[in-house]
Amino acid sequence: MHADVVGILVAGSAAGALVSGTLAVSAWRDRSIPGAGPFAWLMVAAVGWCLLNIAWLTASDPAVAAVVFPLTRLTSGLIIGLWVVFALSYTGREAWLTPARLAGLLLAPSLYGLLALSNPVHGLVTAGVIRHTETGLTLFISETGVGYVAQMALHFGFIAAGYLLFGEFLLRSRNLYRKQTFVILTAGLLTAGVHGLFVLGATPHPGIDVTPLTFALNGVLVGVALLRYDFVSVAPLAGDLLVDELPDPVLALDTEGRIIDYNAAAASLLGTDELGGRPVDDVSEGLLDDVERNEVFALGDPLSYYDPQTSDITDQHGGVRGRLVVLREVTGQQRRQDRLEALQAATRQFIEADQPERVAELTVSFATRVLDQNAAAVFLATDDGRLEPAAVSDVIEGTASDLTICPETMSDHNVWRTFDSGEQRIADCEGCGGSMERALMVPMGEHGVLAIASADDSYPTEDQQYARILAQTTQVALEQVQRQRELRGSRNSVKRRNDQIEFFNGALRHSIRNGMLVVQGRADYLRDSVDSGDEHHIDSITKWCERLNDMSDAIKDINETVTASESEQLEPISLSAAMQAAVESAVEDSGVTVDMAIDDERVLANHLAEEVIGSIVENAVEHNTSDRPHVEIDTRDAGDWIQVRVADNGPGISDELKTRMFERSISNDQTAGGFGLYFVSVMMDLYGGKVWYEDNDPHGAVAILEFQRAEAASSPDTAGADVPALETQSKSHNG
Repeated sequence: MHADVVGILVAGSAAGALVSGTLAVSAWRDRSIPGAGPFAWLMVAAVGWCLLNIAWLTASDPAVAAVVFPLTRLTSGLIIGLWVVFALSYTGREAWLTPARLAGLLLAPSLYGLLALSNPVHGLVTAGVIRHTETGLTLFISETGVGYVAQMALHFGFIAAGYLLFGEFLLRSRNLYRKQTFVILTAGLLTAGVHGLFVLGATPHPGIDVTPLTFALNGVLVGVALLRYDFVSVAPLAGDLLVDELPDPVLALDTEGRIIDYNAAAASLLGTDELGGRPVDDVSEGLLDDVERNEVFALGDPLSYYDPQTSDITDQHGGVRGRLVVLREVTGQQRRQDRLEALQAATRQFIEADQPERVAELTVSFATRVLDQNAAAVFLATDDGRLEPAAVSDVIEGTASDLTICPETMSDHNVWRTFDSGEQRIADCEGCGGSMERALMVPMGEHGVLAIASADDSYPTEDQQYARILAQTTQVALEQVQRQRELRGSRNSVKRRNDQIEFFNGALRHSIRNGMLVVQGRADYLRDSVDSGDEHHIDSITKWCERLNDMSDAIKDINETVTASESEQLEPISLSAAMQAAVESAVEDSGVTVDMAIDDERVLANHLAEEVIGSIVENAVEHNTSDRPHVEIDTRDAGDWIQVRVADNGPGISDELKTRMFERSISNDQTAGGFGLYFVSVMMDLYGGKVWYEDNDPHGAVAILEFQRAEAASSPDTAGADVPALETQSKSHNG
């Protein structure tokens, strides 16, 4: 019987050593996690205590027992110290564990054991062992004194301190950590309670300390609390965060991507209730990549769209233990976005459509393909007031009757009523085929009606909104087609008019030239028949013939410029060359002095620029009534523009006339001869420039011509390219 008791105690101690050792190895592997390292050392000390207890129970030699006793006291003291170290580390107070404090925590509870071990040297404590028989069981017991009692009091003080640390943490920790802490406290109380019974002598024999046996159960409880709830799995950490009734799928993943917990919606989405512990990619390939991209993705059958939202799951020390993944369903939002993107992409096709029938076909295709409607039809208004189907879905093309709607005989037809009232409606579509017995009809202004049908005859508000957007887009496209037709007609009309004008201008110029040749020939014939005093009349006839011929050529050039395309109207020309020729022609025999300071710039114009500048200079010369008429011409830089300034010292121009100088109604008598300033305004507009008048200080007016600067690299050689620059050069023309 006695042997059975000892055998049970030895087996229990051996089991405690085995369990504690296993936990020590497992905790040491995860020693990077706060609390794991101290727990591993605590389990190592527990292994030593269990093995020493086996040696104590099986010892038969007093000398052996005398050595085992102080070693046991030393080990139990280390366990007490490591318990407090573990409590500090677990509750997040690692900063308290300085080297000095750590040494104190380990040495103070072990002081009696150290003194007992070295007692033969100093004799400060009582540490003897004797055999003692009680209840028929003979075992060694220790002879202890006051030092042992003081050490036990210190031990229980340390144990109480550890419990206070855990208790305080239990009260302040979140719910998801309380289960873990409670299990650790319960396990610690078990060991402490059993050890307390031994100290108080409440055991069958004073030599039996069953405390090491409790390490088997204690270690299992604490190990489960730590290894199940902390080091390996994050299920308890996420458990309070999961709400199974949530409509959105929720998954709790550990750091290796395994599913630790999930709700019913997640199980339904992934098609199985067996998700626990499985890698997420084994359940749904690519799901983890979709989650990590943090972008909307499609999943399930039928496909639904989900927006993944993840948050880290942290332990009591702030360490990341896993992720909580919420798959927020956004199928409705994604469908709306897809529809808008599809409509935006289709807009380009609508813009490129050049026939109403093509626009109608695009509308029907979009309605059935993107809006998920069963059928669609576009009715377009004709010139005779009817509504004709320009495009219909394939599903109704063969089943529908003649869909042409005449208001005289079908004024009650819902398609016509929609068109006539301009109001959207959901109504029967008589004669539109079985697929469109009841349709959503949306007016398209004066162009017609869009009718679409749903397979279940339901038209949610969102679908009606998109149908209106599609109808409006179709209406805009039809209006564009109509404008393009009108524009093509206008262009053809303008071309015909230009051709007609060119014909009559050509005929007029031809007649004028022939007439001038006849007049010139008659004048030459009469020259020898008139007196020398009347020859100036012949000279005048000859001069006017030449001027009219030159004007005919100028009119031809102007007509070609006005009717030319924009790319044909402009070319880089030398501004100084055009100005030089214009001034020489305008001031000839006028008695006006002209000073010029012209930069050799290239501007966008054509060969008529000389006529344009000449008209401005001629106007400044002919209307200058001062005693000493003078004109100053210079250029100024205005960024991408070059300003030509023609200033005179004449009587000036009134403010009212400044605003009207370039109007067609102003006669040449108010400006200058030739084509006048209206011609200047027209040409400067064709050049993309401007012209206006300002006052000249103190007398006269300043005409400003603003030309576009030509790109130097794109300026080809012109006839005046060799004319030197007139920078700061002054030239006077005297009559």
